[in-house]
Amino acid sequence: MRKVFHGYYPPADEEIEKLWSHGILVPDTNVLKHLFRFMPKQRAEVLAAFSSFGERLWLPYQVGKEFQQGWRSADTSNRNSYQKLKADLEKKRNEVESLVLAFNRYEAWAPRSSMHQIGKFFDGLSQEVDTAMKGLPENPDNVFLAVTKLFEGRVGEKPKDIDVRIKEAERRKREKIPPGYMDDGPGDYLIWAEIKEKAKAAKAPILFVTDDNKEDWWLKHSGKTIGPRPELRHEFFGETGEPFYAYAPDRFLSLLADRNKTKVSPETIDGMKRAAQSVDSSSELDSNSELLRDFLAMAERLGIKDGELLHLATQLGLAWRTLRGNSASNTSPNKHYVIDLMERARNLMGSYVAADAAPSIVTTKDHEWTLFMDMANKIAAD
Repeated sequence: MRKVFHGYYPPADEEIEKLWSHGILVPDTNVLKHLFRFMPKQRAEVLAAFSSFGERLWLPYQVGKEFQQGWRSADTSNRNSYQKLKADLEKKRNEVESLVLAFNRYEAWAPRSSMHQIGKFFDGLSQEVDTAMKGLPENPDNVFLAVTKLFEGRVGEKPKDIDVRIKEAERRKREKIPPGYMDDGPGDYLIWAEIKEKAKAAKAPILFVTDDNKEDWWLKHSGKTIGPRPELRHEFFGETGEPFYAYAPDRFLSLLADRNKTKVSPETIDGMKRAAQSVDSSSELDSNSELLRDFLAMAERLGIKDGELLHLATQLGLAWRTLRGNSASNTSPNKHYVIDLMERARNLMGSYVAADAAPSIVTTKDHEWTLFMDMANKIAAD
């Protein structure tokens, strides 16, 4: 039965040994992009792990193309995620401070009460984020060049029948044949076709490392990933005569560490797992992170500390949220608080807004003020 239904059984010990000792290692695109998210030590360990396969390391043309087109956005997205964390922390700080200020009691909090340390606590968290950001690649081009050097002479040529393969990808998508039917484009199938061709030509198995966790790559049951889809292993062996197996990147590093404990540290394995969990494969840079990026760039351009301006935008957004929720009148205290915040922002930025204007009909004078109001609106809507 195992011979007929090969793909449904875990690889036997001999197959596992063949995969690791003679197999060609093929990393997927996002696995390479994660290198821009690592600190130097972890990045060096992952590069060394790939390099340990020597001539058995190989990159499909499609993966190389996707990497070339997307590595800059991967680096930008990573940096924006740190900035977003700072913004979220600032938002929580204001929420907690507002909660404490709104709480009425007959006696003031004791001088040494933690209630007076909220700002200091969140400032410390923000400083830790800043420290972590200093460990990111100072020049992402160096990471790009390291990947280039690693795969020099180990990248597949562009398939001559690419148009035929794209049509086949479309057919398989219509008929829900894995892999790739859950993707918008033909990329996953093009990679699949290339690695089958490579295995057949080299007469070697393929060890595929990917953090694409969709069900067109993986067999899942009760929320647990069992392994690569049986159909994939069956198709691969039937067409090439060689085994195929896939691992999530953290699992691959963990197994490699078991085989050679000097290659990968537990910290790097954990870092890879967190990196894979943090990435939405459908988009490297969403509109919210673009807004934050533009906002911080604007603050820098105006010579304002980004934290100071972000603090004002957060306070204004939270005040708007409360105002809208309570359907307050124009004469409510919160309405005056909103107008005061806008005046403070105007003075800080050198922008103009009429002091008696309602928040919903404020007229903007320039791009900077529009960005400030967009950020406050975004915070109010979240």
